[in-house]
Amino acid sequence: GYAVRTFSYPTLHGDAAEICGELATFAASAAEAGRVHLVGHSLGGVLVHRALSECGREFSGNAVVLGSPLNGSKAASGAARWPMLRPLLGPHVLNELAVARPRQWAGSIALGSIAGTLRMGTGQFFAHFDEDNDGTVAVSETRIPGLTDHLVLPHSHIGMLLAADVAEQVACFLRNAAFRRSPA
Repeated sequence: GYAVRTFSYPTLHGDAAEICGELATFAASAAEAGRVHLVGHSLGGVLVHRALSECGREFSGNAVVLGSPLNGSKAASGAARWPMLRPLLGPHVLNELAVARPRQWAGSIALGSIAGTLRMGTGQFFAHFDEDNDGTVAVSETRIPGLTDHLVLPHSHIGMLLAADVAEQVACFLRNAAFRRSPA
């Protein structure tokens, strides 16, 4: 029941602050037609958080981030130690994920975060996870102070993009500013 628009951005070049400004402008143009919600996966979720936190626009909807290492990424930090991999990671991963930033949520809209626990992903090659993770991002990396809600589901980092229960939970959060905790 949602009219979906996709915001694309360059992952290997550009300035993250400019991209976040462009995302805020993109969302504001969509807001002219009504309520706007934002959903981002991984780095995209980190950019959603930054756009909402820093770009000074008020939105009437809610936001959900999926597998987004809002609390920094051990895998990105580990991969960044290999000089030959840095160009493949790009500046946004290096600047937004590889170094933990003191992020929190104090925005006026609801922000929810979904983490995965199916350990399938390339992040395992660059980080030693001693906690639940989705193969790329640890559950603790998806939590920051002030989140409206946080949910853990049994999916891999990429798998959560294809999972019906994740889509249902995103829709639930966008409608109600909370994830569903009991079976439908």
